[in-house]
Amino acid sequence: MYLNILKKDLKRKKAMNIIVLLFIILSTMFVASGVNNIIKFTTALDDFFEMAKAPDYFMAAMNKNISVDIDEIMEQASSVDGYGTEKVLNLQNNNISINGEKIVSKFGPMLQSDMSLNYFLSDESILKKIEPGKIYVTESKANAIGIDVGDKITIELNGLSRDFVVADKLKDAIFGGSGISMYRYFISEEDFNYFLSAENTDTMYGSTLVYVYSSDVDKMKSEIKDLVNCNNLEADRNLLTQTYLMDMVVVGILLVMSVILIIIAFVVLRFTIGFTISEEFREIGVMKAIGIRNFKIRRMYIVKYLGLSIVGAAIGLGLSYPFGEMLRDISSQAIIMGNQNVTLINIICAIVVIAVIILFCYGCTGKVKKMTPIDAIRSGQTGERFRKKSLMNLGKSKLPMTSYLAANDITSSPKRFGIITLAFFLCLSIVLVLSITVSTIDSGSLSGSFGWAKCDIYVDRHMSKEYMIEGGREKLENHLDEMERILAENGMSAECYQEIYFTLTVSFKDKESNMQVLQGVGTTMDMYEYTAGSAPQNTNEIAITRNAAELLGANIGDTIKIKTFDGDKEYIITAFFQGMNNLGVMLRLHSDEYINYHQAVGALESQVTFTDNPDSKEIEQRMEEIRKIFPEYGEVTSCVEKLAQLMGVAETLEAVKILMIIITVIILALVTVLMERSFIAKEKSEIALMKAVGTRNGKIYTYHMLRFLFVGIIAIIFGLIFAMPLTHLCMDPIFKMVGLELAVNYEINAIEAFVVLPVIVLGTTIVSAFLTSLYTRKIKSSDTASIE
Repeated sequence: MYLNILKKDLKRKKAMNIIVLLFIILSTMFVASGVNNIIKFTTALDDFFEMAKAPDYFMAAMNKNISVDIDEIMEQASSVDGYGTEKVLNLQNNNISINGEKIVSKFGPMLQSDMSLNYFLSDESILKKIEPGKIYVTESKANAIGIDVGDKITIELNGLSRDFVVADKLKDAIFGGSGISMYRYFISEEDFNYFLSAENTDTMYGSTLVYVYSSDVDKMKSEIKDLVNCNNLEADRNLLTQTYLMDMVVVGILLVMSVILIIIAFVVLRFTIGFTISEEFREIGVMKAIGIRNFKIRRMYIVKYLGLSIVGAAIGLGLSYPFGEMLRDISSQAIIMGNQNVTLINIICAIVVIAVIILFCYGCTGKVKKMTPIDAIRSGQTGERFRKKSLMNLGKSKLPMTSYLAANDITSSPKRFGIITLAFFLCLSIVLVLSITVSTIDSGSLSGSFGWAKCDIYVDRHMSKEYMIEGGREKLENHLDEMERILAENGMSAECYQEIYFTLTVSFKDKESNMQVLQGVGTTMDMYEYTAGSAPQNTNEIAITRNAAELLGANIGDTIKIKTFDGDKEYIITAFFQGMNNLGVMLRLHSDEYINYHQAVGALESQVTFTDNPDSKEIEQRMEEIRKIFPEYGEVTSCVEKLAQLMGVAETLEAVKILMIIITVIILALVTVLMERSFIAKEKSEIALMKAVGTRNGKIYTYHMLRFLFVGIIAIIFGLIFAMPLTHLCMDPIFKMVGLELAVNYEINAIEAFVVLPVIVLGTTIVSAFLTSLYTRKIKSSDTASIE
C-alpha cells in the first residue's frame, strides 16, 4: 500500500518532485565540491611547499656582491639542517623575444638549469631532465604574459643568441605566487653554459639562489650573517606564503561562494519539504480517518524523501567532481593541490546531505501530529484567525488589482517571501562584491597604495641595470630630463620621474632585517601618500611602512640604522606610508639623500605625469605617440593597466565573477520556478475563483509575475545598500594583509552594479515566473470546490 501511495504521489506531483530533486542535486554538488576544496585549499600551500621541498629561508644575491664562501659558512652553522644553491642569470626584457616580439612584462625572468627544488609540470609530475633547445616557464607568469606551449622564445645575452621552444609550464613554489613579480625560465645545462661562455656574463647578470633548511631561522640568520648581508633578496617560509596571498583571495571568494550556495540550497529545501507536507492535508486527514498512526504516516514521507535524496545525492556526487575541478582550475594556477582522498570525502558529503534532508523531513513531518481528519474537509484550515492577516487595506489602496494582490501576498506571508528575498539577496551580494573589487582594481584608484607617486603612464626603457653603478643617479637624472625635453618638443608637457629599489640591512636596537628601500628620482616628498606623521623634510629623515616598523619594533620619532657601501647611516622616522608592494615592508629615503647606486637591485618604469591634465582618451592617444617617438623603448602602459599587472588577479576575479553570474541565474531560475509552482499548487482554489469571476489569464500571469518582481526589487535594494559594507567586510582584511593601512576607496561600475546586474536578476526572475505561471491555464473555474 505504501509503495502504491508513493508511486502515485511521485507521478501526481511530478513538477514539484523534480524541482526538489534538482535542489538535492545542487546541494550535494555544492557541499561535496565545497568541503573538498575547503580541505584542499586550507592545506594546499603547506602541502605544495612540502612537495616542492621549499626552504625555511631563501636568499638571492648578485654574484658581484658575494664575497664569501657559501659552502664554508653553511658547514660552520650548527642551526643549518641543509641547504641548496641554484645559479641563475638575471635577464631583462630586451634580452627576450616571444614569437619574434619583445616580451611585455615589468621584470625579465631568471634563466637557470640548476634544480635544487622540485618543479612540477602541467601533469603534476616533477621535472627531471631538460633537453637542449627546450625551455620551461613559470605557469602563473606565462599565463599573464601570454606564453603558450609550443611558442618560440629567443634569448639574446652579451652578443649570444639561441632559440627555444616552450615545452611546458611549471608550478614554482618560490616564484609562482602573484604577490611576487620575479619568475624564471629553465633550460638545459648545455644551453646555460653557452650563455655563460660570453665575457663578463657571470658578474653582469649572474645571481646565486640559496635555499636553507633550519628549525631555528633566527639563530640560523645570525650564524650566516656574513652571507645574509651579501644578499639583495631574502624571505622566510612565512613571507613566501604571503606571496600567494592574492591567489588565496580568489580561493577564499570561491569558498564563500560555495558556502552561500549551500545555505541557499538547504534553506530552499527546508522550505520545500515543509511546504509540500503542509499542503497534503487531505491525504494526511484521510489516512488518519482510516486509522493509520502518526508514525507510519511520517515514515511514508521519510521513505519518499529518502528515495529522492539518494537519487539526487548520487547525481550530485557525480557532478561534484567536474564542478570542483572547474573551481580549482580557476583559482589554483600557481599551486599543486594535495592528494587527499577526493572520492571518500565526496561520498561522506553525499551521505551527510542525505542525513540532513532526512532530518529536515522528520522535523517537517512533526505537523502530522497536529492534523486531524477534519482538515481534509476544511482544506487544511481551522477557520480561526485572531490577528490581521495583512498590513494593506483594499478599500484604501489605489493600486491596480494585480499590483495590490501581489503586494498583499508579500505582506501577508513575510516568512515565505522572505526566504525568496534572502536567496536573491545572497546571490546578488556575491556578484556585487566581486564587481566592486574588479572595478576598483581596473579603475587605477589603488595606484597610490603601492607606495609610489601617482602618474598618468609608465614607460619601460629596459635599461634599469645601467643605473645600478656608482654615479648611476646622474645618468638617470639626465635620462629623465631628456625624456621631458623630447615630450615637450612633441607638444606633451610632462614631468618624468622614477623609483629605484635597494635591499639594505636595517636595524633598530637589537632587531635587524634586510628590507626594500625606495628612492624617487625627480620626485618631491609631498608626492607620496602618508598615513601618519609628516613627510621627511631633511636628508636624514625617512618614511617607513607600518609593517616594516612592526618588524623592527620602531615607531615615529625613533632613529634606525641602515647599512650602505659608505658605512652605517642613521635616519629619523618621521612618517608612516602604505604600500602593497613587497608585502608592505618598505622604507623611503628622502629624494635628495645620497646613496651609492651600485647597491641598487631594480627600478620601476619611468613614470610620466602630464602637466595639462588630459582626460583618459587623450592619454591613450599620447601613449600611441610615445610609442612612435621612442620605438626602442619597451612597454608603455596606463596607470590602470599597470595596476592590473601588479595585482595579478584581476583576470581571475573577472572569471570568477562571470562564473558566479551564471550560477546566480541558475539559482534564481530554480528558486523562482520552485516557489511559483508551490504557490500555484497552494492557491488552486483562489485561481479558480478568480477565473469564475471573469479574471483573464493575462492578469493572473501578471499578478504572479509581480510578486517575484517586487521581491526581486526588494532584494536588489538591500543588495545595493549593503554592497559597499559587505565589500569592506570581505576585502579590507585581505588588502590590509598585503600592506594597505587605510580603508580602500572602492570604485563602483555604475552601469554594471545599477543596471546590468539588477536587469539580470529581474529578467531571470520575471521570465521564470512567467513561464511557470502559464501552468495556471490548466486550472478551471470549476476547480473552486476542489481541494485536489
